[in-house]
Amino acid sequence: MTESNRMQWNFGGWLGAQLGSTVWILVAGILSLWTDVKSALIVIAIFVLANIIGLTIWRRRNTLSAYAGIQILLPIVGAAGLATVYVLDNSGIYETIQVGGTVSARSTYIIIILVVVALLLMFYLQAGRRR
Repeated sequence: MTESNRMQWNFGGWLGAQLGSTVWILVAGILSLWTDVKSALIVIAIFVLANIIGLTIWRRRNTLSAYAGIQILLPIVGAAGLATVYVLDNSGIYETIQVGGTVSARSTYIIIILVVVALLLMFYLQAGRRR
């Protein structure tokens, strides 16, 4: 089975993966507006940039396999998540904007890295391995 038979481009799947992995960044930016406008705008810019890159990858789907696209998108949204935590933590509002419980910035860094690595590995095992 070839790579193209394993993963196919799908708008709903792509948009869901892209927005599903970045919407929390937008929410964090909006929640930060009342505490630190500069940090909030940086976080919102991170959200916008990650999604512009995601849409650019989608537009290149005719020249890029779905597997390659997801292998590019995952590190980008991971880096966007790490950058978001960094900005919010350095401005002193990371734990302030959390509702319903708190997760430390350090734990969040670890969680983001583990999730991205796990997803990259899962997609590799599912679609990227050669025979």
